Amino acid sequence: MSDTRKDSHVALVIGISAYDQLPDLANAAADARAVAARLSALGYRVIALQDATGQDILRGLAGLRLAARDASQVVIYLAGHGLQSGGAAYFLAADAPARTADMAPGKALPLGIFATAISDQPRQKIIFFDACRDLPLTGPTGLPPHPQKPSYGSMPAGLLIAFAAGPGAPSYDGAGLHSPFTAAVLHELEQPDHPLEEILRRVRLRVVQSTQGQQIPWIRSSLLRPAWLKGQFERHGHVSAHH
Repeated sequence: MSDTRKDSHVALVIGISAYDQLPDLANAAADARAVAARLSALGYRVIALQDATGQDILRGLAGLRLAARDASQVVIYLAGHGLQSGGAAYFLAADAPARTADMAPGKALPLGIFATAISDQPRQKIIFFDACRDLPLTGPTGLPPHPQKPSYGSMPAGLLIAFAAGPGAPSYDGAGLHSPFTAAVLHELEQPDHPLEEILRRVRLRVVQSTQGQQIPWIRSSLLRPAWLKGQFERHGHVSAHH
């Protein structure tokens, strides 16, 4: 991240398809690449992570905080395996264990960690969570029963979380080029001038239609003013790719 310009819109995009112990996902990495390219074209400085371990993700969040020091809007897009435990959604790193009893915070990252990383300053904060919110694995988890920062419940002001599925529900990887959720997001970003909440309503409709009602995107928002995904200036975005 040698570019030191003060960018107003910054994004962290993470896609994990190849897991050490969990089933691989066909589309998550491609989903992230497509979203990163689209946000870059919209004027975002994008940090992109592929098949990231827990440590990779934590380093990516640290880099995001530096890159977004003067940003007015920050977007995080997560595509991969997820689960819900103790009232919170977790994003699973590439090195997450197969047994839920072995799941630890460093391998399953609560959504609150991502929200906290971008809540150090007043600004628009948007998180897309294209991952499951159920508990598909068997047995109790090794995760804290009451996370310090739940993914919903108390939220910092100015934050919107767009979940690909409702609480306790799966998010489908999809049989096409992208997951149903990411495909809908990419389609709606072809016309990014609409307010974010209007875009997300359209995304919900597309996902419900494409999955015959089996997946219903869900939104949690504490935004204080309207948000748009389009960048505030026209330029070719800068992408920093990491593995």
